Amino acid sequence: MLAWKLPNGQLRQVEEGSTLLEVAKSLAGTFASPVVEGIFNNEAIDLQKPLYEDGEIGFIEVNTEEGMRVYTRTLLFMLLVSAKKLRPDVELEVRNTLGSALYCVDHSSHKLTSEDIKAIEAEMRQLVAAKTPITLKRLPKVEAMQVACSFCTSDREALLMQVPEDAVLSLYYLENQPGYFFGPMCPDCSYVPNFELLPYGDGVIINYPDTGDWTYLPPFEDKPRLNAAYQEEEDWSAMIQCNTIGKLNKLIEEGYAGRIIQVAEALHEKKLAGIADMIAARKDELKLVLIAGPSSSGKTSTAQRLSIQMAVNGLRPMPISMDDYYLNRVDSPRKPDGSYDFECLEAIDLELFNEHLQKLLAGERVKMPKYNFRTGFREYRGNELQMQENSVLVVEGIHGLNEKLTASIPANKKMKIYVSALTPMSFDEHNRIHTTDARLLRRMVRDSQFRSHDAEATLLRWGDVREGEEKYIFPFQTSADVVFNTTLIYELAVLKKYAVPLLEAVPRTAGKAFMTAQRLLTMLYYVKEIDDAAIPNNSILREFVGGSIFKDAL
Repeated sequence: MLAWKLPNGQLRQVEEGSTLLEVAKSLAGTFASPVVEGIFNNEAIDLQKPLYEDGEIGFIEVNTEEGMRVYTRTLLFMLLVSAKKLRPDVELEVRNTLGSALYCVDHSSHKLTSEDIKAIEAEMRQLVAAKTPITLKRLPKVEAMQVACSFCTSDREALLMQVPEDAVLSLYYLENQPGYFFGPMCPDCSYVPNFELLPYGDGVIINYPDTGDWTYLPPFEDKPRLNAAYQEEEDWSAMIQCNTIGKLNKLIEEGYAGRIIQVAEALHEKKLAGIADMIAARKDELKLVLIAGPSSSGKTSTAQRLSIQMAVNGLRPMPISMDDYYLNRVDSPRKPDGSYDFECLEAIDLELFNEHLQKLLAGERVKMPKYNFRTGFREYRGNELQMQENSVLVVEGIHGLNEKLTASIPANKKMKIYVSALTPMSFDEHNRIHTTDARLLRRMVRDSQFRSHDAEATLLRWGDVREGEEKYIFPFQTSADVVFNTTLIYELAVLKKYAVPLLEAVPRTAGKAFMTAQRLLTMLYYVKEIDDAAIPNNSILREFVGGSIFKDAL
């Protein structure tokens, strides 16, 4: 018999080989939302995984970010199985998210029609109504690879070849159809009742609930500029045959790492030059460029590199950091728990900011503030700005897309640029890499390099950062005039060297931070490293790993 400590502190005796699903069902009435994943000794595991040791257990509900990943993964499996059942020729590849929706492109010669998609959704709903089980099978590597690689490309085989020969892999079965996914599944289809399928582009969208309310299905809100940026990057990386980790690893093994770096950096330069050309074409009226984006999207480096491209076109960029307009800390708004809320718009001195913008645009000389993050006060250190002929203000900060920030400036005088790391990379066509994970790795490495924060501190704060993004950044994405994707197809291979030691140092006692660290370590396990010596000193990635030519602005 095994002894398991329950979340309420009680001990429960169970047979060897028992699963957390059995315990979760016995405690069902104590949870606010359905349990979709287990925790065993602070490590996240599938509810159906047999266990053979004593330990402390916990549960992950669907109304959490990790829980919604399980929900979405399950919906994807149901879609793939249902589509194959009704349209055996279909070739779906997971692409990206658009808010609370997942886009899958169809590569088959006869694309899915609206009627096909309605029929597939009806088939999925039958799976829900029947509570069709999704069965976990743990198989030795050789046997698992024979199954997993039978319904996917060589990218999956290349990944699994890196797994130790004595490893045991998890496969899932739905109506006798196998699936291989990087993460747990719900035990049966009734766990995911709220969804809809919608035709979109060359494929289909799965619309699902937002994190925090699994019972409500919000209407799908299209973000054409954002999706176009995703698709452009996806198509480009596929064109140069580097859109999966398997392909990237092969290029690294064959000695093409330096070439990949050069090509990826050249694409960034080309895109920034194009944006600078757009600004120059409006130089007679455009006087304000606003750059905004979520945490670790590379806003500062983007602002600096864009300014250089603007100068090439004869413009005089004048960079301004929105951070310098924070209210003095003692005057900052607070959250309900009493802590300072530095993410909200009201943390910015909007009156002073707009006053300075108006004066600058009128040609007046303005004494510029500098926020001292150590003391929590704005200071004036003798820096003054005055616009000249062909001058353009370049303002960087998280609230740049919020119209309230620059309400006093007419729309024709400003351009809004949304910056984010929209990764086109995936493990294979059914297992994508989350953009939020890529940004989290960037932030964790930067925090360690420049802010003396360990990985545990970054991981524990990440929830608050994400909450602020959902409130103050993402709602304004659609107001952007331009979307600039700062992702670099090679960056995980560089970040791995820095991130792995940090993640391995996160103690098991760190709870959620430990679980996240283990998930990220699993992701990085499949990525081969690249030496960062070849990365140019103006690269956006230098903002995070060090050696940036723009270090004074960071």
